[in-house]
Amino acid sequence: MDYQKLKNIAKVSRATLAHIAMIMYVLGVLFALAVGVPFDLYRFLLGYLVVFTSVYATGATNNYFDAPLDKNATQTAFSGGSDILSKHPELRPTMRRIIIFLYSTSIVLGFVFTVVFSFPASFFAFILVSNFIGCSYTAPPLRLVYRGLGEVLTMFGIGFSVVGAGYWVMKGTIDLTFVLFSLPLLLLAFAVNFYLEIPDRYADTLGHKNTIVVLRGERFGFIVGAVSLALATLCYILFSIYSVFSGTASYVPLAVFSLLPLIIGIWALREYLVDKAKMMQVVFRATAGIVLAWILMDVYLVYVILT
Repeated sequence: MDYQKLKNIAKVSRATLAHIAMIMYVLGVLFALAVGVPFDLYRFLLGYLVVFTSVYATGATNNYFDAPLDKNATQTAFSGGSDILSKHPELRPTMRRIIIFLYSTSIVLGFVFTVVFSFPASFFAFILVSNFIGCSYTAPPLRLVYRGLGEVLTMFGIGFSVVGAGYWVMKGTIDLTFVLFSLPLLLLAFAVNFYLEIPDRYADTLGHKNTIVVLRGERFGFIVGAVSLALATLCYILFSIYSVFSGTASYVPLAVFSLLPLIIGIWALREYLVDKAKMMQVVFRATAGIVLAWILMDVYLVYVILT
């Protein structure tokens, strides 16, 4: 296999999604440590391999089945898929084998994790369901994103499942503490949906995807994105006021970090209303602002744990 073929395969897999998943997985792990759970290196590493292979397979699956749409999409660092498979259809058999291998690896590693660390069967069921939904997002016969479920699944995938996997591998369970912690993350992930869908509206319309942006328009996407970001900030403020979680971490910094994407989201809405030609520029910055906020949360929790 030549270098160019390997490069094209890597582009199809869209490593950006795996990088974001690592940020969120680590956030779940760090939150567990911040509320007093001891760190286990082996759980952390094996758990991450389960998540990484699943997320990488999901990204590749989406690009595999969305190839006819992606040739009409505008590619960005976060959205637009990849037009590699439309230009190089000879790669499709290879990508299909890679996707099957990655999903199989995630499931096998999930089973090994469950047995080795004596986790409940519900953990393995969680891995199975997560992989099934990741595959069925664009793959037939379900093609969930085409049935209007894309926003909900992306929100829970980013804001709950990946973060929850990190928390679960450390804590050994998903409890009310994590459910509360996930609320603003779900809202941030919900906002991400719209900033990813807005650049793809034209291609998604041609491909008959039932996304909210396709059905309601770009302006609606910017408005809902900004409102979701505001609600996420409100959650962190309430966490701080009422001292919801145990441990020494203050959640005021998380509220401050969440202001960054909120400010950018409001600015993005204003810029879009004033000059629609700036749309691609502002959605990139809005998405980057949310990812940066998640990174800052990771860094802060590391600081809290180490001090």
